[in-house]
Amino acid sequence: MVQEETKSTQEQTSKELPEFILDTQNSIPYDGRFLQPGELVDNPNPNMSLLDAINTRRTARSYRKEPVDDETFGWLISNAMHAPTACNEQQWKVILIDDPKVIEDLYERGSASFLQHIQQCFLLCYNKESDNLEWGDHIQSGAAFITTFQLLAHSLGIGSCWVGHLPNKSEMRRIFNIHHYYEPIALVTFGYYRSKVGMLPRKHDPERVIMRNHFDQTGLVFQDRRRTLFRTIARWGYYKVPAFLRRKLKPYLKRFEKKFYYEVYD
Repeated sequence: MVQEETKSTQEQTSKELPEFILDTQNSIPYDGRFLQPGELVDNPNPNMSLLDAINTRRTARSYRKEPVDDETFGWLISNAMHAPTACNEQQWKVILIDDPKVIEDLYERGSASFLQHIQQCFLLCYNKESDNLEWGDHIQSGAAFITTFQLLAHSLGIGSCWVGHLPNKSEMRRIFNIHHYYEPIALVTFGYYRSKVGMLPRKHDPERVIMRNHFDQTGLVFQDRRRTLFRTIARWGYYKVPAFLRRKLKPYLKRFEKKFYYEVYD
């Protein structure tokens, strides 16, 4: 009897859940191939449905020339601070970076090459003093903040990119004089969308992602890991090279950097 009631409740709940349909959503224009998030720059929609925000947000690495003003950035940070943190510690620190020389320095030290063309980004840091190092409380808390920031920014027509292609954390600490209790979590570039972005489907169906009560290894297929191992060793060696040498090597090594050829934008 209880199982029947539970099943009936689940069926009723599933029927009530809204379905996101890209062609019929009205938060962002869509022409059947491209989303037009640039429309949000002049017509921001911070009240768009959460479902629309999640499903239409896409990473952007190219932005308009006009910068995001301090008031707007402050609004985004203020609201992103409602993201969950381990034990509700709320130990974020945000380093806003808008000095072209600092951004260029990060690029030359071996950061993601598209940084050469951006105007604004921030480095998120979080207090790493925790008794739960096993599960990386500070990493999880920082990740929740960045995810929330990106969704909020999207609703205002501001694209963003979560960047982990950076110099070693010890070097980042020296560059930005970060307190030893704090750890840099990631760099986030941001700026107003240009015009269109390509819309790609998700790679997996939920049925392949969800497992019940244990990890099901059936059907797992892995690519050859040898290249990953080589790239890991090469990356480790590259960032051990003194910065003045990396500056000279950067133009020659860009072709080995991970590229995102699937990105289409104006």
